[in-house]
Amino acid sequence: MASLVLRLLTVTIFLSAPAALAATLAAAVTPVVKSTTSYGVLSNPGLTRDSCSSSLWNNNVLWVCRDTEQLNSAGNPVLPLVVNTASYSSMPNAPSNPQPLSLTSPQGFGSPFYPLESDECPTSGACSDGTRWVGWPDTGPVVTFRGSGGNTNAYAFISRNHLSGLSQINTPSYSLYHLLSQSSGPMPSVSLAVSSFWSSSQIGYGSAASVVMNGYAYLYGATPDGKLALARAAQTGFLGALDDKSLYEYYVNGAWTRTAPSRTASNIALPNTSSAQGTIYWSPKWNSYVWIGGDGFPNANFFISTAPNPEGPWTAATRFYTGTVGNGSLGAYSTVAHPSLTDGTGNYVFITWTRTNKNSAGVEVYDQPLVRVDWQ
Repeated sequence: MASLVLRLLTVTIFLSAPAALAATLAAAVTPVVKSTTSYGVLSNPGLTRDSCSSSLWNNNVLWVCRDTEQLNSAGNPVLPLVVNTASYSSMPNAPSNPQPLSLTSPQGFGSPFYPLESDECPTSGACSDGTRWVGWPDTGPVVTFRGSGGNTNAYAFISRNHLSGLSQINTPSYSLYHLLSQSSGPMPSVSLAVSSFWSSSQIGYGSAASVVMNGYAYLYGATPDGKLALARAAQTGFLGALDDKSLYEYYVNGAWTRTAPSRTASNIALPNTSSAQGTIYWSPKWNSYVWIGGDGFPNANFFISTAPNPEGPWTAATRFYTGTVGNGSLGAYSTVAHPSLTDGTGNYVFITWTRTNKNSAGVEVYDQPLVRVDWQ
């Protein structure tokens, strides 16, 4: 759990959207909560897991999580620590019968879902000099194709973070991973597509958030000043491939350009956005993009804002829910929304947050409450 402090500074944003056309112009939306329903905490039998996000995969939901440990018979974490893991789940029950959602792992426990690279001290990331490499996903994979029989194609942008104790000792680059399912049931195969696809001098587009709409994959990355920058890739490659930079454009100074900006460029941050934990998705109910996120550690305050287009303009965020914090050293963080768990209408959404609680032996373990929010 020593690495948790850095995780509080990273982005935990997930985007998902149905194949619908975004409006060029839309009236400002003021979402109002109709009701909330608690579904307990995510069920991870035999595991304690940090900061899970989700993507609609095919006939189920794919979850990707950060640091994961097994629990012994006394419910205490035991080594090894795996830097990232994945599971499937079904859809939640109706709110008239809310039950904890169970995450299952058909691949078992062991190697990271996104493999560490050859220079990242595989397989655990722990190096002989006492430093550590971590492959923490900040969002679910970018799904570019869903076909029949479970066929699914996706990509993930993972930051190459190197730690000494609790301190990050590098400016990370971002590697591109390819995920492929050819049938329902087994976990998708994962391979490294391009190491350091985005260099350390560039924005990690796609590592913070993504949405596929209107023939483009819109890819968000965090700026050094805590906002979001945006790129898009035309979905003209095979199964929407994202490994060809000639397909990319970048939103700079209010317009699209083929030239990738520096991560420190002053004209790339989207006004009124925040990369400090959150989720963006498309809502047919409001004909708008929706941002749901928090105000950071140690709270579980959830805020919402809307925009008519991927680049904005975004409304001022308003608070709509406050979750219970844990009794461990890390109260609450990673405020995540899960449109992947819904019917796509935008009438409701699920949210989770991560916290640490002490078990009966006084040992801290992760848990993640799951709440359904229905809108008026």
